[in-house]
Amino acid sequence: MKNIKLWSLGLVGLLFAVGFGRWAQSLFVVSELVHFSVNFPSDGRAETMSCCDIGGPWAREHEADWNDYPAGGVLAYGDEGALVMDIGREGWIKRALQPYFISISSHWLRNVGIQPYRIQLEMEMCGMDLEWLTFESAWDPVTHTSTRSIEPGKSFNMDWFFTIPPELRHQPVVCEGELRIVDADSKLLLTEMPIKILDSRATQ
Repeated sequence: MKNIKLWSLGLVGLLFAVGFGRWAQSLFVVSELVHFSVNFPSDGRAETMSCCDIGGPWAREHEADWNDYPAGGVLAYGDEGALVMDIGREGWIKRALQPYFISISSHWLRNVGIQPYRIQLEMEMCGMDLEWLTFESAWDPVTHTSTRSIEPGKSFNMDWFFTIPPELRHQPVVCEGELRIVDADSKLLLTEMPIKILDSRATQ
């Protein structure tokens, strides 16, 4: 009887942990610490590899008329072409301890072209002050430029942190911003990706 109770408690604990983890992850990836992928170049701006040359989550099945990589989106496997966040779905702990503090992160600024690129990053988020952070040593924090060439199929890393100011809070659409990836040598635009921050609680 004692063993049955122990097994029952263990099973309940496991189910709770799994359920809580999935709930927390559902909030985490759209509202608190959002990870996303960005492919460059895109939109026919330069020649790219075929759909199956890269491998990993970027090797997807495409329609017969597929001709380019999408710009990116939420997670490596997520919605492509735009990044949408909803701070209205923040957990109550986050709202109590760290309200309106946002982190967006990409470990997959990935070169899908056929040539190496040094990239310059431009991030505009409605005039908000951004903190840029990367573990890349080949990075110029003044010009926001990689100091190494990113080979075809390879990637770059960048995180952004910011706090939403009072004047942008409590409205359904908090900000419509944009990430732009530019060829640091030619100054040609390689990829642009819209970033939208929503607040679903503001409509309630």
